[in-house]
Amino acid sequence: MRLRWPVFLVSFSSLVSSCAADARHNSELQPVPEFLFERRPFQFDCADRTPGQSRMNERGGRLSAGNEAPFLLTHSEVLTLSPRDVPALTITADPSYSISIGGTGRSDWSIRFCAQGDGNSEAEARGHLDQISMTLLGTTVSLKGPILGDKPQSRGLFVLDAPADAPIVIHGSYAHVEIRDMTGPVRVTATHARASILDTTGQVDAAAFVVDFAGSRGRVNLSAEAEINLKMTASRFEGTLLAWAQRPLRMLVPPGFMTPFQAMVNRPQDFVCRADFCAKVKQGKKNGLYVFTYTADGGAAPELVHLRSEQATVVIDTTGGRETNDSN
Repeated sequence: MRLRWPVFLVSFSSLVSSCAADARHNSELQPVPEFLFERRPFQFDCADRTPGQSRMNERGGRLSAGNEAPFLLTHSEVLTLSPRDVPALTITADPSYSISIGGTGRSDWSIRFCAQGDGNSEAEARGHLDQISMTLLGTTVSLKGPILGDKPQSRGLFVLDAPADAPIVIHGSYAHVEIRDMTGPVRVTATHARASILDTTGQVDAAAFVVDFAGSRGRVNLSAEAEINLKMTASRFEGTLLAWAQRPLRMLVPPGFMTPFQAMVNRPQDFVCRADFCAKVKQGKKNGLYVFTYTADGGAAPELVHLRSEQATVVIDTTGGRETNDSN
C-alpha cells in the first residue's frame, strides 16, 4: 500500500495548526494572572562583572551568572531637574531600554540612568557599553541604543522619580515601560513592547504590544496589538476607560463590583464572565458585533467603561479566585 504523501502532509499540517489554535484559544480563556499587577521595586542593578566575580543585587545578594558573558561593564548617571526648567518631560527611547517611572510628592525630577554592555572580553564589553547613552535637550531626554538583536549585549535602565502631577510623554517602540502613582497626564507609545500602568489616576493614553493597567479612576484610553490585562481596584471605577485589544482582553474585578460596562466581541462565545454579577449581563448586537452590557445599579452609563476585542476574547473574573458562573 502506497501512502499519498501530499494528502498526509496536508492533513498533518492541518492537525498541528488546529492544535495550536486550540491551545491559544484556551490560554485566552484563562483569568488574568494577578502577579502582573504586583508592585515590585524598580530594577536598578548597575555593577560591573568580571570573570569569576558574581554581581551583587540591591539587597546585597549574589546574582547567578547563568549564561551571562564573562564581562559586564556599566556606567551610571544621576540627574535632578528643576520643575521651573522642566514643567513636563518627554522621553524618547531606542531599543534595549527599561523605563520605570514613579510619581512622588517631590517637586523636582530625579533620574537614575545605567548603561550596560557585556562581552567575552573587556574590550568587547566596552564597545557594547559605548552604544548606550542618555542626553538631555530642553525638556526631552533621549535614550540611545543599538538596533535590537536576538541577544542584546547593550542595555539601558532608566528610573525616574517624578512629580506626581507633572505631564509625561514616552516614545519607545521597543522599550519596556512601567509607570505608577501618577496623577498628571501620561502618554505612552510602546507598540512593540509592554506597558504596565499601576494606580495612575489622571489622563492616560497608552498604545503598546501588551498593556497591563490597574486602578480605580482616571480618563483612560488603552490599545494593544496583542493583549490588555485590567484590574479594577475598587468596586466603582470613577471616570472613563476605553480598552481595545487585537487579542484577548481580560479583566479582574473585586467582589461586589458595581461599575457598569460594555463589552464587544465578534462571537457570543468570545465573551466569558465568571464574576458574581454575570447573570445580570445582557446580550445584544450592533454593527455586526455582539454587545454585552452590565448596567449595575444604573448609576452611570455602561459606555463609560468600554471593552473591545474583535479577534479574540473578553474575559472577566473576580480577584482572589475564579468564579464558575459563566454567562455563555
